[in-house]
Amino acid sequence: MFLISIMTSLLCLICSICISINWINDIACYFGYLLAIYLVTFIALIPGFNFVFTFISLLFDKKEKKSCNKKEEDVTILIPVYNAKKSIQETIESIKKQKYCGNIYINVIDDGSTDGTLELLKSIEEKSNITFIETTHNGKAEALNEGLKKVCTNYTITIDADTVLHPLAVRNIMNELTNSDEKKAAVAGCIFVKNAKKSFITKLQEWDYTLGIFGVKFIQGNYNSSLVAQGAFSAYKTKMLKEIGGWKNCVGEDIVLTWQLLSKGYETNFAKDAIAFTEVPEKYRNLGKQRKRWARGMIEAFKKVKIFKSKELSFKSKFLMSLNIFYPFIDLAVLIFVPLGLILLALGNPLLIGWISLLVIPLGLLLCLLIEIRRKNMLKEINCKLEKRSILAFIVYILLYAFILAPYCLAGYILELTNSKKKW
Repeated sequence: MFLISIMTSLLCLICSICISINWINDIACYFGYLLAIYLVTFIALIPGFNFVFTFISLLFDKKEKKSCNKKEEDVTILIPVYNAKKSIQETIESIKKQKYCGNIYINVIDDGSTDGTLELLKSIEEKSNITFIETTHNGKAEALNEGLKKVCTNYTITIDADTVLHPLAVRNIMNELTNSDEKKAAVAGCIFVKNAKKSFITKLQEWDYTLGIFGVKFIQGNYNSSLVAQGAFSAYKTKMLKEIGGWKNCVGEDIVLTWQLLSKGYETNFAKDAIAFTEVPEKYRNLGKQRKRWARGMIEAFKKVKIFKSKELSFKSKFLMSLNIFYPFIDLAVLIFVPLGLILLALGNPLLIGWISLLVIPLGLLLCLLIEIRRKNMLKEINCKLEKRSILAFIVYILLYAFILAPYCLAGYILELTNSKKKW
């Protein structure tokens, strides 16, 4: 399946290059060949290659036999907390409602909260078997590592302090991890938006999580190479976590840890039926800050994990990681292409944005439909229903989402490449 996807994508790329030659020549008449080649490569050719690879990969869904261990393994859940007084109680309650037969131990690590979270946690600790760990404010990675020191189970789960778990979440993510190959080190859970109705920005993110992020993780999981076992909800084999020294003290601690596991020859997967709901930024500025942090995390991963030197890293993982190299160039191309194309169109020149450009919309809708089918089939299996999403938000998501986030992503890339001071 993997080789079929790559070969088909390469064949389409070659055809696209041949078709694009005249378009490059037309753009070069106005802006020169350097900019023309850059724009066509990173607006059309590379995204087109990625589209075909994604589409073919989704067509061939990996079918796995459902199997369950006779005994559900004990697991420890780590929850790093910083100023989460409003959300932490709901998070803990969702853990207590899990339909899981194994023992679930909860380690809550307070990272120097100042909003009364500390007092709330101490009152909760007195009424339950939760282990409470108090630390100074050194960042999420250090908090997780403090919690990891106290883990005595063979399996560890991390969730954020604003994450709420579906009642079957722990069972499904643990089933994916424990009933798999010995090389399986981590499994990413499936994250959806909890506060989707708060603002138009959260409605946009709802589509991103249910289409973009879900689709990417679905494909990577099929290739046993999920590139981010996100801190918001993921499960790990404790032995392998400790083998690599836990989480590195950096902005993108979860992506760096995942890449380190993959570089050791381990596999990571995606439990599409292990559902959790997390709070997302409600304002554009805060969303931008989050994506800037994610962008920095990706560059950090390339700096800390030398993927082209790793002999144990699988070809599938190396290929999927390599696709990330193009993202900074694509984001810059989007920022140039969209305003320039609209200006030309307003002047009556459809050189960049015209009827031919609009043909990508039905192709994008076809891809969205395929992802939706996969997602809805999964939700039906666990009897989970989500609220209806905004159609207007979907239109904006398809047409402008990449453009409105591109400035923040570029800022994140530049900050990390220039080794600017990190802020948590």
